[in-house]
Amino acid sequence: MIQKIKSKRVELPPIFLVENEEDFKALPKGLPYIIGKSSELQFITLFLEFQVLYRSCIKTGLPIKWLDCLKRIGYGNSLREYTLSSGGEYGVDGGGSRPEIDIDTFVEDKYIVDFDRLSELKILPVWLDDIRTSIEANIIDEVIFDPTAYNKQLGMNIGAGNVTHSKKNLLILDVSGSIPRGVVATITNLAKLMSKKFYADVMITSGKTVLIDYEQVPESDIIKIAQDSGSGNEGVMYKAIVEEPKEYNTVISFGDDDCPAGFSKECAAMTTRFKINTLYSLHTDSRSEKITGYAKNFKPTTVHKVRDWVNTIK
Repeated sequence: MIQKIKSKRVELPPIFLVENEEDFKALPKGLPYIIGKSSELQFITLFLEFQVLYRSCIKTGLPIKWLDCLKRIGYGNSLREYTLSSGGEYGVDGGGSRPEIDIDTFVEDKYIVDFDRLSELKILPVWLDDIRTSIEANIIDEVIFDPTAYNKQLGMNIGAGNVTHSKKNLLILDVSGSIPRGVVATITNLAKLMSKKFYADVMITSGKTVLIDYEQVPESDIIKIAQDSGSGNEGVMYKAIVEEPKEYNTVISFGDDDCPAGFSKECAAMTTRFKINTLYSLHTDSRSEKITGYAKNFKPTTVHKVRDWVNTIK
């Protein structure tokens, strides 16, 4: 019996299981197939899921131990190799005129799983889920639905959502030399995606400090800005930025103990004028009880310390 291989976890490319010569003759020529048995269908599906997920992970360009992440959700070292074929002569020995294609060639970019799906499958670092859940909830809380709102195009009252205020969020990325390179590569690669997902400005600090407005993030080369910032730390530029009045719903700060006061006498008596509701502190030392240095002068209403996130990206 010919069976289309399906997965409940990820979207697979159209591939069919062929068990015998009769199945092969009935399968329209040109459709991709794997030769196997119905009893192996569960394992073959697992094999294809692994290929799609691994390609998806690699596509992100993030320096994360993806194989370790995949092992944790059930894709271990026991995966055997199967050959995908597309048309040609039937034969289990791989000979004859049957062309063979490598699965990595067949799984095209259009089948790449998106960021949300990787997150749902618990492959991405858990702290992304924690932060996203909080910020998305905060943004939703700012929207009030008015059932009497009038739609001009339709000419009727159909209701609409109204944002109660325009509070943005803020990402603070310490990319100085004291931060592990894997962490720097990860947070800078993820910066644009997090900015979009979390409706956030982005602050990059090292030898220079730059604040990029949410509207400017798409056109900004975050990685180049981080590289051009050098490997040191500074406080004067940071001080000038945070002493300007701003209101943020949530601030997410990546860094270590280094803080502006340690690099500039002018920052010793710094008065930050950022009004913040919630602070997420992601310290590179999972044992530390401290707030990241470039967020320690804020006075948020609520503080969350996210731990055990660095191990995933070393």
